[in-house]
Amino acid sequence: MRTVTLSGWGQPHDALSRLAPGSVAIDYAHASNAAEAIRMIASLAGKAERVIGWSLGGQLAVRAVAEGAIAPKQLVLIATPYQFVADGWGRDTFDKFFANYKTNPRRTLHKAWDLLHYEDAQSDYIRDQLAAFDKDAVLAKDWLRWLSILEHFSCDTLDFAHFPPTMLVHGAKDVVVPPENSQRMAARLPAARRELWEGCGHAPHLHDAPPALPFFLLLSPLASSIRALFRAHGPHDLRH
Repeated sequence: MRTVTLSGWGQPHDALSRLAPGSVAIDYAHASNAAEAIRMIASLAGKAERVIGWSLGGQLAVRAVAEGAIAPKQLVLIATPYQFVADGWGRDTFDKFFANYKTNPRRTLHKAWDLLHYEDAQSDYIRDQLAAFDKDAVLAKDWLRWLSILEHFSCDTLDFAHFPPTMLVHGAKDVVVPPENSQRMAARLPAARRELWEGCGHAPHLHDAPPALPFFLLLSPLASSIRALFRAHGPHDLRH
């Protein structure tokens, strides 16, 4: 199955490659705005059957589907914000983070990376996974404009009527994008399976089994289309 991945804010573009070997990882961070990023996604993911998005990457995937830029058969959203400020950090915390990034992006990015495994039951393991990423490549990009996009965008403006079957994966301990975001998203999707993983933070896909096991089974070549699963059982909201 042709798969495309979209990573999160402040992360390498190929951070999700371990989930889907051979997938196409889209480096949207160099785009000047969301419209240009969605055009890039349409060009590279127009024929994708499965799209996997983490955090900001998930939100861009949702926007691309809603705008008709892509039409995957399956959508997987990991810790994806419905509205980052109102349903996440709140105005004061966001404004402080934004100001800190403007004055010292390197230090602020390092603090953001620490938040990915904050309160995670496998914090040391997640930190080791993140340590393998190419941080210099991440630091070379300007993430400030993407903070502005996260600040102002809300999924309230989108039409979810024609979305494909979607799996939403969220860590119950996520302090970056609280789990309520995926709950709101699932409520608006026509066919959604929501997995809330206990003990996981903002990077649940980097967890070792067992919490990630259903997710990896879903992505395996042996997994059948989740469309049939949704038709048979309807929407789900599961805890692991």
